[in-house]
Amino acid sequence: MGCVWSNCKEGMESIVTGHPIKSEEDIFNLRIPPNRDGRLPHGFMYLRLLDLCGFELAMTLFAEENEALQVLIDKVLEYNVYQVEAILPRIGDIVYFGDDNGMQRGLAIGPERWRKYIKPCYAKLYGIVKQYKPDTLVYMHTDGCIWEIMPDLVECGVDMINPQFSANGLDNLVRVCRGRIPITLDLDRQLFPLATPSQLHDHVAECVESLYLPEGGLGLNVELNYEIPLNNMAAILDAVEEYRFYKG
Repeated sequence: MGCVWSNCKEGMESIVTGHPIKSEEDIFNLRIPPNRDGRLPHGFMYLRLLDLCGFELAMTLFAEENEALQVLIDKVLEYNVYQVEAILPRIGDIVYFGDDNGMQRGLAIGPERWRKYIKPCYAKLYGIVKQYKPDTLVYMHTDGCIWEIMPDLVECGVDMINPQFSANGLDNLVRVCRGRIPITLDLDRQLFPLATPSQLHDHVAECVESLYLPEGGLGLNVELNYEIPLNNMAAILDAVEEYRFYKG
């Protein structure tokens, strides 16, 4: 779609630094790509809007709520529908989707506009999967502070959510999810480089002891990078291994 991708270190994930849509007029002239290869990379819906427009223009569109916003959303959704339909013959027991909806302290567009504009898109896409194969589980990764829309994601057809610890807060996750929404919790990557091994053990213990239920519904996700000391990596993995057998 004409986006320019950049990263700060070879081999690391890139971000869009060049956005093809510079004005509302560009939205009306935007052509939907013709490929039907079944690829839905991370950032397929909400983040795709930001990648195309840039953050400032995208937020202006959501603030003004004019025709251009809906046209852009409809075009991105139409493309995504093609892609989901292309993978249907190949889907197994679980389908993975990833799209970061939150900022550090909430949704940039707020929950009301999110429910008005973005929620129907997820419902349509996940509904296609469920209609084709009802027993298929939908797993959704979404970074940022999203606890207030997690029940909405379930209404869209999501079966398990991958939220972040630090952005959402453990208290919110316990209140919203425990016994209601299965999650794979992203352990606190912001803590990993700086904490002591003892603090990392306590972090894993707190998460598991707070969210554990005998009937299940909790997974832990660990992401490690070059900034984390090796002894901290070992402490995190040791704690996760220990708490695999927790029966509180």
